[in-house]
Amino acid sequence: MRAISRHLLLIAALAAPGAVAAAADVLSQLGITFDAAKEAVGSVITAGVYNPGLPAQAFKLMPPAVRGQVATAGVAWLKTYTASPDFKRQSLQMRDMHKPQSPAYEMTPEQEIQKSREDGARQLEESKRAIAALPPDQRKAVEESLKATQDLIARADTPEQRKMRLDGIRDQRARDQQEYDQAVTRWKAEYPDDPKPLIAKRLREFLQLSTDVDFNRS
Repeated sequence: MRAISRHLLLIAALAAPGAVAAAADVLSQLGITFDAAKEAVGSVITAGVYNPGLPAQAFKLMPPAVRGQVATAGVAWLKTYTASPDFKRQSLQMRDMHKPQSPAYEMTPEQEIQKSREDGARQLEESKRAIAALPPDQRKAVEESLKATQDLIARADTPEQRKMRLDGIRDQRARDQQEYDQAVTRWKAEYPDDPKPLIAKRLREFLQLSTDVDFNRS
């Protein structure tokens, strides 16, 4: 629990340069830019409370007496930053990046069936021309195989079979639409148009995880 909280506190600390101006050298020692810190905060807000990969060791470099102040200042900065145009652009970009793609089809189910029939007929004609160019002693066996294929295609191209294939395409597209609708519902919950409720949720998660942390301990 304390290890997780240290990671979260580090995010707040690095995202609040005004609050840690006296310890600005820590950032240079770590090689972490302010943009990287903001990206980490945005990632935690959108993806959940976790360690975004910023070095936890940085927090140990801070004097124990300032850790509680840094945590408080970090949360205060977070409220300011998440109300800024910069964060709004960041959250909208991430929201758009994760937006589900709606199902798209080039043809209607009826057109798809018709194209399949036309493709089959064209392939048969090509096969016939290829067979006609064969030597007579090879042609007979291939013609018998082609005739068997034609019989199978004919049996699969009855009105009843075409209806079954059409129903299958429609059912698949209905499942695609259902999966898309479910994905959109999850997307709206994870990446809301107004991120304020999500921000409040992450802050509550942070406070809950850090309730038993003594920030003054080394």
